[in-house]
Amino acid sequence: MTHSLPATYFDGRSPQPQPVLLRLQEGVLWIEGEQATRQVPTHEITWPERQRHGLRVAQLNSGGSVQCEDATAWDAWAKAAGRFESPVVQAQQSWRGALLACVLLIVLAAAGTLWGVPLAARAAVALVPSSAEATLGDAVYSSIKSEWLKPSKLPAARQQALRESFTQALARAATPDEPAPLITLHFHAAPGMGPNALALPGGTIVLTDELVALAQGRDDMLIGVLAHEAGHVQARHGLRMVVQATLIGAVTSLAWGDFSTLVAAAPAVLGQLAYSRDFEREADAHALRVLRANRLDGSAMVEFFDRLEAWQRSKGGTDAPAMLSSHPLSDERRAFFAGKTAISNP
Repeated sequence: MTHSLPATYFDGRSPQPQPVLLRLQEGVLWIEGEQATRQVPTHEITWPERQRHGLRVAQLNSGGSVQCEDATAWDAWAKAAGRFESPVVQAQQSWRGALLACVLLIVLAAAGTLWGVPLAARAAVALVPSSAEATLGDAVYSSIKSEWLKPSKLPAARQQALRESFTQALARAATPDEPAPLITLHFHAAPGMGPNALALPGGTIVLTDELVALAQGRDDMLIGVLAHEAGHVQARHGLRMVVQATLIGAVTSLAWGDFSTLVAAAPAVLGQLAYSRDFEREADAHALRVLRANRLDGSAMVEFFDRLEAWQRSKGGTDAPAMLSSHPLSDERRAFFAGKTAISNP
């Protein structure tokens, strides 16, 4: 038996509603009323999705629509006539389906953040010419130079000796598959930054007088620190950080919209800290390779961490690493340079 459903028909030409009866039979919707009778194949109709409340409206692709205010009656009529909901609609109406969708979304977002964004950034960076990266590095260097850096007080001869020692150390560690990166080493006093070294996009490295003083003539420490920064240059970490921050920012903005700038920025900041820790581990591995190629071991870096943390405590800080929270914990890094653990490249 074919069920009929009272509804309202709009022919698409006049705003005048027409009371009709609807029947579904053999793939055809019959619209029957005193003023109009119409037959429309079901595949030429945009059917409404079931919702908890609200008017049911079916759009006729050739023009017009039929409406029913009794949503419960519409759903029962459609089901009795053999129109079943798609799996997507069924999932939307189920709290279990909604919960499963949320879980899958979280898993996909986490996987994209942990693996998808770094892979996409690595692919994008491969397309960026070195000249563009150098331009970015020059801009960053000019910015921090004007705000944070002062002229170095190290004698010119000492600066030149360190440059030559560093260049030679990188050359000894170079291989045909991994040639030594091209580095421009700048020395600066930085009272506000303290003992530090910075690797900028394009091959610029900044070494502070305060870090040279902390080493107290231990050039093996300085070679290890600079080799770490050269690892960042070699892997183009600076540019990859910029690309990853851009990608994460775009994704979080898409997800959160304009709801809150702070909420949208938080995932990006936290995500970048995690990426930075991976980059630091990769740079540490490069530093150890350079040290070993120069017949040095990692004990110099272990002692360097001890001195760095002692310096920070003397300034009223905690025993956390002075080289920012994005770095792996110093105990982890000590164990690596002491040969007790391995840090795999990301």
